[in-house]
Amino acid sequence: MTSFFRIIRFALQSMMRNFWLSFVTVSVFVLTLMTVNSVIILNVLANASVKSVEGRVQVTVYFTSDSSESTVKNVQSYLLGLSQVKDASYITADEALVNFKLNHQNDPVILAALDEVDGNPLGQALKIRAYNASDFPFILEALETPEYKTFIKEKNYDNYESALRVLSDFSEKVRLGFLILALFFGFIAILIVFNTIRVAIYVHRDEIGIMKLVGANDWFVRGPFLFESLFYALIATGIMAGIVAATLSFANPYIVVFFQGVDVDLVAYYTANALPLFGAQFGILAFLGLGTTAFAMRRYLRV
Repeated sequence: MTSFFRIIRFALQSMMRNFWLSFVTVSVFVLTLMTVNSVIILNVLANASVKSVEGRVQVTVYFTSDSSESTVKNVQSYLLGLSQVKDASYITADEALVNFKLNHQNDPVILAALDEVDGNPLGQALKIRAYNASDFPFILEALETPEYKTFIKEKNYDNYESALRVLSDFSEKVRLGFLILALFFGFIAILIVFNTIRVAIYVHRDEIGIMKLVGANDWFVRGPFLFESLFYALIATGIMAGIVAATLSFANPYIVVFFQGVDVDLVAYYTANALPLFGAQFGILAFLGLGTTAFAMRRYLRV
């Protein structure tokens, strides 16, 4: 135990004697963790965005004007029997015309064509909602059965499908960008820790020689440098936890309002997952620090 506490004391002394090197090392570690947490937050927000869009996705199936109400009701019962369908609401012909105009309000050609037609060219309709947006292709394929296909006039799903695809692609690209940035800062952190340990070894070269002469074993000599790396990781993780807590406490109310109707409480998410999230981040930094330190000592420390 005496040797253990001496190792810790030597590590703390080394950090204080090389304060600016320690400051730079911790700063780069914090920047690395900032990019990692940005990826985590972005992933949560991206998933919330997709869920928000998916929650609004619905397909309206318009039937021909000569379709009977019983036929539409049969299709409704058929759809409700599918496990992928959350709801299938019946819409009258007049309601279908109003919805059709709203869905094509930016298409003057279609609106002009409607004005040229006397009366309501549309029949009844079904407004379909699925549990997942990815289920819509299956649902629409199920409507292609010969029994019902001839009664269906139009299905308006393409716009929603395009919006989901664009949103997913954008989220993936942004996540990839932040991940590359995190790897970049991680590489910089490795270089700085490597050079910090080299400087510390050089500064303490006389002390190391004396310790070896009086019989200190290799682990007693290496111990302070290894603990120094652990302290860097611990301090950086603690600072990052404080930054995340302060930032999310300020920004979370605005994020909740922006994603109204979607469960995107980042404070609750980090509170529930604080131990695994920050524990994993500390573990990554500790692994980087210890691995880099061990390599630097093997290369430059002759014991």
